Amino acid sequence: MLTLERQNAIMDILNKDKVVNINKLSGLFSISSASIRRDLEKMEQQGLVKRTYGGAVLVEGINAEIPLVVREIEQREAKQLIAKKASGFIEDQDTIFMDSSTTTKELTNFMDGISGLTVITNGIRAITDMALLENITVYGISGKLRKPSLSFIGNQAENCVTDYWASKFFFSCTGLWMSHGAMDYSDAEAELRKKMMSACQKIILLCDHTKFDRPAFYRICPFSRIDVLITDLKLSEQWESLLMQNGVDIVYASD
Repeated sequence: MLTLERQNAIMDILNKDKVVNINKLSGLFSISSASIRRDLEKMEQQGLVKRTYGGAVLVEGINAEIPLVVREIEQREAKQLIAKKASGFIEDQDTIFMDSSTTTKELTNFMDGISGLTVITNGIRAITDMALLENITVYGISGKLRKPSLSFIGNQAENCVTDYWASKFFFSCTGLWMSHGAMDYSDAEAELRKKMMSACQKIILLCDHTKFDRPAFYRICPFSRIDVLITDLKLSEQWESLLMQNGVDIVYASD
């Protein structure tokens, strides 16, 4: 198991149990206690945990953003399934907006066969990936660099968006909360997404099962603003009912 995969697995345990023990983790992953201590030290530097005597506790908070390098690994298989399903909504000659989320970035792996596609995004990782695809014209939204997400944000980015028009907007979020809708760690990212929503015909949310019942710092939009939600696992009856009442078309990646 790679170091980042192990740290991601430790985060899964922390999200469930709120606390971990070094000796138990050492036995679980069949590695030395020293290696686990190094993992926890690195995770503490990233602001994810607080080390304690013999272990660590989860650092919780709705404005505590998980580092990009961890988010890219987190739920990777689910994100790929969702992105593959979402690519079916893209048509030849489309012009689309994409946000800077790691889920949306996975869309770039399924764009090769789409002809005449134009993509407008503030995500640096997505731009880099699409540079290798000859069938895509890419427009980068400029602005202030936001290092945690490797994206461009701010007034300049928001003003840039208003000059474009797209058929669809693909985005993700930190969490979905029944009373507030789609939410994010960053107010600046959320405001830019709102500008993209105002300049497109259809809004498509890509969201794996871990995002439900998970609040964050800043509201992106109410559910009534979303046209399609693509997720990986079957939702509860309560969630399905709420989304359908708000006119959201629910699509399961496994169907």
